Amino acid sequence: MKTTPTLFDIDDMVITRPFPRVAPVVVEATEDDVTGVAGIALFGELLDHLGLVDAADRRGLRPIGPGGYSGGECYRPVVELQLAGGDFISDVSLLQDRATQRLRGNHALPSHTTLYRFLAGADLGRVTKAMAVNRDMMRRAWAMGAAPAPGLLTIDPDATYVDTFGKQKEGSKFSYKGTVQMSPLVGVVGETGDVLAIRARGGNASPRRKLASFLDECVAAIPTEVRPNYQLWIRIDSAGFSKSVVDTATAHSAAFSITCVQDKSVRRAIEALASDPKTVWVSAKEADGELAGSEVAECTYRFARRDLRLIVRRQRKAAGEQLSFDDLDGWRFFAMITNVPAIFATAVDVDHHHRLRGGAPEEAIRQLKEDFGMNHAPLQNFFGNWLWWLASALAYNVARWVRVLALPESFRTCRGKRLRTSFINVPARIVRTSRRIYLRLPRAYRHAYSFIAALKRLRALPMFA
Repeated sequence: MKTTPTLFDIDDMVITRPFPRVAPVVVEATEDDVTGVAGIALFGELLDHLGLVDAADRRGLRPIGPGGYSGGECYRPVVELQLAGGDFISDVSLLQDRATQRLRGNHALPSHTTLYRFLAGADLGRVTKAMAVNRDMMRRAWAMGAAPAPGLLTIDPDATYVDTFGKQKEGSKFSYKGTVQMSPLVGVVGETGDVLAIRARGGNASPRRKLASFLDECVAAIPTEVRPNYQLWIRIDSAGFSKSVVDTATAHSAAFSITCVQDKSVRRAIEALASDPKTVWVSAKEADGELAGSEVAECTYRFARRDLRLIVRRQRKAAGEQLSFDDLDGWRFFAMITNVPAIFATAVDVDHHHRLRGGAPEEAIRQLKEDFGMNHAPLQNFFGNWLWWLASALAYNVARWVRVLALPESFRTCRGKRLRTSFINVPARIVRTSRRIYLRLPRAYRHAYSFIAALKRLRALPMFA
């Protein structure tokens, strides 16, 4: 029990009136018309124009009898609560106050137990339908103007690790890191950061496992209507150094660059290139920091029954840095294979493009895990966690589309946390007069006019059924 007196005596001086101090306010709970998530007016408007509920119901995400909630009516609140910053299903309470429900209009808001049943009852069929819904949303958002510029479209598939907590979670295994995790695959558009696909896997899954078929999912997420506008480039780390990945990329008529596993064959090719006096080394593009002084050269390498370009970058060891057995004359070597003809891209350009994997794709995964609910697996059911992560991906994409379609340029690439504190978790008063609902933002809110302009832009977008 909390008490006013101290529990034990200490020698520090006790005073009655500290100075300075916070304002001595009198706290009362009287307002029923104030929401803390005024941003629903923005992302809720976009979700309406995208037609999320109708698209999910058309896909049969959760067939249910009269009086119950449909799949779309369940899927939308899961996306909304993650946009509002929720990490758990019970965080749907962020949307349950009276003012926020008025702001949501006539959209249904199931209880957290209903949402739990919706997620916990998921199977592969429901997950597959949710994937299709996410693809529908991407097609519509890209049609509204959120698509990458025509030209090169890079697909970056990568495995990440999500810590799991609690007992008997399906797929929760010890990873190579020595902790209990799951290892989903995430496919990202390198130019924009859009999440194309997510595939759940057990924590002990090899990074190579199912990577080729996952590429098919990523390519399928690109709207067929704009597919001719892009030349695909598949960019993968050493997990993709396999014949199956090369075959899949070739089947999609895609260019590719894949980091090499430096096995004996690759090492021999690197040593032959490095020791050949005729080799021409060219300075790497935008190589600064630890990459300063890096140089690039290339040769032909036979892999997966194809003659490919082996592009090698050598990087000078820093003073005092420990050498490895496979280093040559103080150089560290990195290699990749590519099918891009030299007439279209030099070795320096291919190397530079491949190094961009650390940009938008890594940032997308970081935001998914830190800002949009993919930081854990909240359910025991394997497919339930997969469905939760698909909702995380859609929430992340919706946040990006709002930034691109409506917000000022300075917010185009901001973190999810900054977006949330600036435009989503904003307190405002809900007032109903003359049969209209007004959202009254505080005068001290410095983004008020940007908020109003963004809402006007979103309302001008086409509305899909």
